[in-house]
Amino acid sequence: MAFKSSLDKKRFENNFDFLRLFAALCITFTHSFGLLGLISEDPLALITGKYHFSFIGLSIFFCISGFLITKSTTTSRNIVNFAWKRFLRIQPLLIVVTLLSIFLIGPLFTQLDIKSYFTQPATWSYLRNIFPPTGIQYPLPGVFDGNTEQNSVNGSLWTLVLEERFYIVSMIVFFFSIQRRRFFYLLSVALYNVFCFTNAFLWHFSDMGIFQGIIAFYALLFFNSGLLYHLGIDFNKTKKGLLLILSAIFLILSAQSPDRSLLMVCIIPVFIVQLAHLKGALNKTAIYGDFTYGIYIFSFPVQQCIIALTGGRINPYPLFFMTILITLPLAILSWHLLEKKMLMLKERFGRSKIQDQASLSR
Repeated sequence: MAFKSSLDKKRFENNFDFLRLFAALCITFTHSFGLLGLISEDPLALITGKYHFSFIGLSIFFCISGFLITKSTTTSRNIVNFAWKRFLRIQPLLIVVTLLSIFLIGPLFTQLDIKSYFTQPATWSYLRNIFPPTGIQYPLPGVFDGNTEQNSVNGSLWTLVLEERFYIVSMIVFFFSIQRRRFFYLLSVALYNVFCFTNAFLWHFSDMGIFQGIIAFYALLFFNSGLLYHLGIDFNKTKKGLLLILSAIFLILSAQSPDRSLLMVCIIPVFIVQLAHLKGALNKTAIYGDFTYGIYIFSFPVQQCIIALTGGRINPYPLFFMTILITLPLAILSWHLLEKKMLMLKERFGRSKIQDQASLSR
């Protein structure tokens, strides 16, 4: 119990929870424009001409995930313990949302009759979304076909494909390599060099290529943030104000550069990880529960339902606020009834190294 209390205390000494919540709201905000076919009217896009609020949210998510997942690989006792903790964090709520999509949202919003809906192979193949690393399915038969922009039931799930694939890579790097830290350094450097080469000389390739475009960009945010952890930098003892100001200045300058992506994949992780280590009132954002994942995974289908019910005759701002009013209670329920209970089982398959050391010290 003393060990658990110390972990809880440490959790409320940083901004990780606040940043993750802010990131989920940024993504939901941009979707409120995108799902109405008004993505270019995202306020940040109007100001910068390049970026949407979802870019900020996704950058935060992948940086924080890269930093904390790398930490988890060094504190987990074995590969089973690591994989089990990752499963408990993602899959239980994902299974619930997938089943709700098939058996509740589908029958309510499909343009097919119920019998036709449930006899379509695509209805049952939607179950593949329970395990994103193999890829996901966006539509359900006849569901949201009349919506403004697309008929995807939950377009937010694409990030879970990347996230869980990064988990698998992390497992390979840290649990099958004798020289884990050196291997990780080499992997990060190799990925960055390939990214630089392909963006400099193969710019005409598809933006969704493996080593180009937004997928590679977020992959480098994840692994470069992990590299920051592995470098052993103590962000609690750095000159926070100076580092934040310098990284913010370099970030603004790099955003104006023709080769901005090559610079931003290095600067963004430093800025966000340092921001996450600031101490202040926002440290206790999750004192009543961590509702971020619930907001993130529920918001897209809720938005699609609202758009369908209003016939698309709704503006982005009312859509955003209505989505939060509906999604937040769902997120609170999912945390207290499911997520929190699942996370209590995380040491079922092996305790962490830190817990073993704590037990020995008693």
